[in-house]
Formats: sequence, C-alpha cells, structure tokens
Amino acid sequence: MSALIWVLAFLLAAAQPVQAVSAVPDAGEPAATVEMEEHADADHGHGASMPWHDQHTVFNRVCLLLRDASLPAFGAFGMSPEQAEEIANSVFQPFVVMTWIICGGLMVLSLYVRKRLGRVPQKDIAGFVEMCVDSLRGFTRGAIGPGGEEHAPFIASLFVFITLSNWAGLIPGLISPTGVSEGDFLLGLNTTLSLALVAIIYVHYVAIRKAGLKSYLLHFVGEPWWLFPVNIPIHIVGEVARPVSLAFRLFGNIGGEDKVLHFLAIIMFLSAVPLHVPMTFFAVFTGLLQAYVFTALTCSYIAGFLEHQGDAHGNDTHAGPATAQA
Repeated sequence: MSALIWVLAFLLAAAQPVQAVSAVPDAGEPAATVEMEEHADADHGHGASMPWHDQHTVFNRVCLLLRDASLPAFGAFGMSPEQAEEIANSVFQPFVVMTWIICGGLMVLSLYVRKRLGRVPQKDIAGFVEMCVDSLRGFTRGAIGPGGEEHAPFIASLFVFITLSNWAGLIPGLISPTGVSEGDFLLGLNTTLSLALVAIIYVHYVAIRKAGLKSYLLHFVGEPWWLFPVNIPIHIVGEVARPVSLAFRLFGNIGGEDKVLHFLAIIMFLSAVPLHVPMTFFAVFTGLLQAYVFTALTCSYIAGFLEHQGDAHGNDTHAGPATAQA
C-alpha cells in the first residue's frame, strides 16, 4: 500500500507546474506586443510554460538532454511529436529529476544496508542507518502511541525523503524539490502538495482500516448527531485544510531559505565576505526541523483518528482517567 501511495506522489509531482500569477496580458498593453511575445514563445519551441529551458545551468542542460533522448521513446507509443514533447517536458523537469536522484540514492543505500545487516551493528554507514531507523521507530511509537511502530516504514520514508529534498538545494548546482520556484511558477509546491496528499491519503486509509468504514463516517457526523448538517461541512473543510497547510508551510520555509542563501551568495561574490556560511548551517537545521514538523503532524492526524476510534468504542483506558478526574 505504501508503494502505491508513493507512486501516486511521483505522478502528482510530475504534473503541470503550479503558476502563482496567470499569464493575462495587461489591459493597457498593445495587442501587437502581446502577439509578438506569443510568436516569440512559439518560435522558441517550448512555450512559456517551462521557464527552466531558459536557464542554462549544468543541471538544466542534463535534464534537457534526458528530455530530448526520451522523445523517440514517447513517440514509439503512438504519440504525436507535440504530445511527446509536452509529456517529456513534464517528466524531465529539473525538480522532478532531482526527486528521482534522491529516490534512487535511497534505494541503493537501502540495498547496501540490507546486505550489511547482522546481529552485531556495523561501524560504518550501515550502522548509522540502523541507528536512524531505530530512532524513527521510537519517534513514531511515541507520537502515535502503542502500536505506532506499524506505521514507522511510511513515516520514516516520508521524513528521510523530505529531509534530503530540503538539503538538496544547499549543494551548489542542485535544487530543492520542495522549495524551488522560477518566476511565476511555484514548482516546489507540486512536490509539497504531492507529499501532503500522500500523507493525508495514508491517514484516511489507516483510519478506515483500523476503525472500519462505519466508525470512520461517524467521525464526520460528530456529536450530537443531530448537528450533522453543520458538523459534516466543518469536518470536510478541516480535512481539506490539512494537506494545504502542510504543503504551503513546507514550501514557504524551504523556498524562503533558498532565496535568502542565493541572495547572500551574490553579496559574498561582490563583497568577498562569506555571509552565507552561518545561514547555510542554519538551513541544515531548519531543513531537518521542517521534515520533523511535517511527519509529526502526520503522526498526530493518525493518532487523532485512532483516539476517536477508542472513544467511540468506549475504551476503558480513556474512560478511567475521565471518571477519576470527575
């Protein structure tokens, strides 16, 4: 189930980039100027929907080479050249390719650690990974409660992927899939929204599997039941707000840090003063912190549904303290 959810995340991340401002021409701009700009975009061959084509960095050039090499493969499936180019543009965007690199690196590391597992912990990267896994398992159990370690594989994968994605933008020449933006296109928001949707889908999947469909639906009805016309819309709005808040919080913090580091790096070249060095160390800490906040909130959502299930069934562990306090 977790693998299917992650596949959904990659499909969502490769979707059309989120644009902050729609490309609507100014009312006072001459029609001839607008027509000339549209004609120039058409001559460019890629249109204005892919701003990364115009940034001639090494990483972007590699992505363009991958895109061009994939066009014959897409054409082999019977797609027209325009359709093949549109799909290749979406699939081989730099922030999507960066996501593949992170996932590929994690897969290789997982296979290596799996071969090194033994009764005696190794004193190398495998031993460090084992220590991290045990820590994340304990964190999941503490955040969700007894039995929470069942969700440790998903929560740990979410935490590690977000952490590495946040840190990727600190490496010169690379970008952060969770915070990159180019012009009016909030590319990183595609990644954070995908991760948030995956987390919320998993939360509701766990709620239905643990509580049952009836108890899950009764959660939206609320108490007293005769207020369901008010409770149901409120609960639905709350569930929709959860992934939106997760996505915008992560994107805003990581994107803002990347912008500040880029600005300080420019000042360093102009003044020969390494002002960006302390900010880089701070960004390492906050990248880890944002991953922690994202996963901790996901754990709290799971715990909230499980607690509601216990209350609905009259769990004695919940009723005891309440009776004692009364």
